[in-house]
Amino acid sequence: MLPHIAWRLNTMIAAINDHRPPLTRPIEQALRGVPRHWFVPPVGEAFGDDGCGAPIDRDTDPPAWWDAVYAGRPIVAPDGSACPAAGAVADLLELLGPVPGQKVLEVGTGTGWTTALLCRLVGQSGSVTSVEQDAAVAERAAKNLAAAGALPHLVVGDGAAGCPERAPYDRVHVTDAVRAVPYSWVEQARPDAVIVCGFGGEHALRLLVMADGTASGRFSGLTTMTRPQGEPWITLATALLGPGTWRTWGKPGPERLGLTVTPEGQRVWLDHPEQVIA
Repeated sequence: MLPHIAWRLNTMIAAINDHRPPLTRPIEQALRGVPRHWFVPPVGEAFGDDGCGAPIDRDTDPPAWWDAVYAGRPIVAPDGSACPAAGAVADLLELLGPVPGQKVLEVGTGTGWTTALLCRLVGQSGSVTSVEQDAAVAERAAKNLAAAGALPHLVVGDGAAGCPERAPYDRVHVTDAVRAVPYSWVEQARPDAVIVCGFGGEHALRLLVMADGTASGRFSGLTTMTRPQGEPWITLATALLGPGTWRTWGKPGPERLGLTVTPEGQRVWLDHPEQVIA
């Protein structure tokens, strides 16, 4: 690895650890083994702390491009695919906890960076199934992944439907933020499997799949390193409860909120699954 890349990786990982407990060894090793610049397009838009994007171009301004890549900021390619913030990627992977030998369903291939990290974490590329809705994005991700030596099973289709023919899965990783969890993800997961997804702009949901075919879990914050300004819980509360219900229950923070998914739909609870509030 070139010295300047190793230095930049060290800087990115140190920045992630500044915002959260230190990364576990498997996640840190994966981040080092799958350098982010392999999956960032030569031209794109990098988003800063204020939520505003700025163009980056590897050919016309290489230093700015490299700085944006290893500052860990979200980067959007011209085709609309995104390389998520490095801190958020690390947080979701820590919550997911993939280990060698597991089968993983990923929803949203994007540029392929997280897909490659998952391949490394489970030890076999073929154990990762990644679903991408946009055919052009999927094609570009396939090229990125092949160049990185990762060969997951790639599917072009509706991520909400999962990939039932390759089920059951031990882990389900959802790259895009959602406001509702499709039951198909639960249905295609083994008992004791873990489902992790972004929820809103700053939060994650970790669900544990039960033997009775339901899944339940709590919300947590994400380390994005590009947090928008403003009251941090309004986005999540509005998405889950609506502002009126949120105020009625004393404006609870996300650490007190949870979600249970059943074949009939999802329900929001406060502090424990029996206290359903929406």
